[in-house]
Order: sequence, then C-alpha cells, then structure tokens
Amino acid sequence: MESFLVDYLRHIGITEGVTASAVDCEVCGGADFVTVADIVDIGKDAFGKLPIQCCTACGFMMQNPRFNRHFYTTFYNTYYRSLLFGSSEPEKAFISDQVRRGELLYRSLTERGYLKEPGKLLDVGCSAGGLMVSFLRRGWTGLGTDPDIGFVNHGKDRLGLPLVVVDAEDMDLPADEYDLVVITGSLEHVYDANHTLSLCRRASRPGALLFLEGRALGQGILSGHFSHNHRRYLTASSLELLMVKHGWEPLFTTDAPLCGPTRPGGVYCLGRAVDVPAPEVVRALIRSGKRDDPRALQERLAAGGVAVDAAPNRDAKGVA
Repeated sequence: MESFLVDYLRHIGITEGVTASAVDCEVCGGADFVTVADIVDIGKDAFGKLPIQCCTACGFMMQNPRFNRHFYTTFYNTYYRSLLFGSSEPEKAFISDQVRRGELLYRSLTERGYLKEPGKLLDVGCSAGGLMVSFLRRGWTGLGTDPDIGFVNHGKDRLGLPLVVVDAEDMDLPADEYDLVVITGSLEHVYDANHTLSLCRRASRPGALLFLEGRALGQGILSGHFSHNHRRYLTASSLELLMVKHGWEPLFTTDAPLCGPTRPGGVYCLGRAVDVPAPEVVRALIRSGKRDDPRALQERLAAGGVAVDAAPNRDAKGVA
C-alpha cells in the first residue's frame, strides 16, 4: 500500500484488515483519469494525501484509489460522527436543522406539484432521521437507514422514528414498496453507489420519485479544500447520469437551496422511476455531451482555491 495511504490510516486510527486498490469510474466504467486534487482535510487540524480523480470520459470525480469495504464499515459505524461532531449522539441543533431541512424539502416538492398525497418514504443515510419528521406528520409512513448506531438509536429512542442501523449496501428492502426515496448528501459517502441505487430502484414503485443531494464538490470549493469523508463529488451531470443508469428519468436539477441555507454548495436532482435502460443509453448520453469536462472542473477548483499537492493552510499540520 502507498505510504501516504498508510499515513492516513494511522491518523484515522483504522489499520487492521485494510487494503486499497484503484477502481474504475462508477458512472461509465472508464479507467482513464486525471488527478484534480490530492490534498484533503483529514480532521484533527491536519491535511493528508487522498487523490481525487476525474474520469476523462464522463468527468465523474471520485476518490481513487479506494479502501476495502472493511475500512468504510468500521469508519462509519465507529468513527465518523465522533470525528465530525466530537460525540456519538447528535446535538439538539443538529436535530433541529434536520427537521427544518425536511420541512423545506416537503414544501419544495409539494409546491412543484410532485407530492400530491401521502405515501411511503425511504431515507437512505438518514442519520438521526430528522428529515423524515415533516413527512410523517402529514400522514406518510417510511423507513430511515444509516450505519451510525449512536445517531440512529437517538432517532429511534428520543424521536420515535422508524430507523434501522444498516449499511446502504446491505439494506433488505421489499420490491415496489416506496413512493419517494431521498438520499441527501449520503451518496457521496457509501462504499458502493451503484449497488445502493440498484437496491433503491428495486424498492421503488412504478413512477416513484428519487431525490438526490450532492454537496461535497460545492462544499469543498467554498471552503478551499476537500474533506476525506467524501468518496465522490457529484455535479448536475453526474447526478443525472447516475439516475438514468439506474432507472430514473431526471425531472429537474438545480443548485437552488431546496432544503434551506444551512448546507451551502449543494446540487439537487429529482427523478421519476422508469425502466432501467441498457448500458448503451448512458454511453450515448455521455457522447451527446451529458458529461463534465475535466479541464473545466480543474479551472473551477483552482478558482475556488482548492489545493493540489499542498495543504491549503500552511499553518495546518500535515500527517506525521
């Protein structure tokens, strides 16, 4: 394993049973990449090297190489929230923000005419589940899934929400069950985005809606550096390509803050379930221009001050 990956693992505190390898593009399967950034914020006032690459065929941005699933399961089950928040349970302000964002999302989709009557909601990567509250209050039923035991237990025990502790890739969902699937900022974290979306599509009723939020790219540009927590960096084009690939027709894509102003830099896409297309459909979309240009993305990162090969804050500590 590369020495910089070993340094990162030591810094995080997860070393046993971890391997790493290069992976192909999660959108188009391409194997040709350019590195657009490789210095990320790894917490504890330190920066380290985790290359972020851009597929030359479709422009999809993602961390590459990747660790094995054992690392990600250990990280999100044990370390993620405590590293991010300093606690294994959410603070009151965090819950309040989740509830507010859920209310704004409900209003945004209702005012656009997409939610006309109560249905069944699936919230993937729900954390403590606060986003579900506004839907449940209006007669919806549903399920929230997340691998973080502390946050899920808080939502279940303190808020009475229908949540389960499970990795997204291991969700056991009945077919044709849900009317709305929401994945707000979590698709950037899962180990296998394609498998996760396939499970969600199978669990969706005909004509069901999928709402995706991507914020890692915009958040990184606004802060001037990327976080080590994000495995992929979603744009309007990549959100739509992933939707099409897994059987949703994109209805609208926007960077308007549909869930409020507390998570700036987000991009949002809503799609409706249709038949899963043949792989050639996605390739044809890419050839027709539904893609991101790596050079344009590099220029966008440079304009935002995102560092390549150097920590953005020269006073910050590197990885020993």
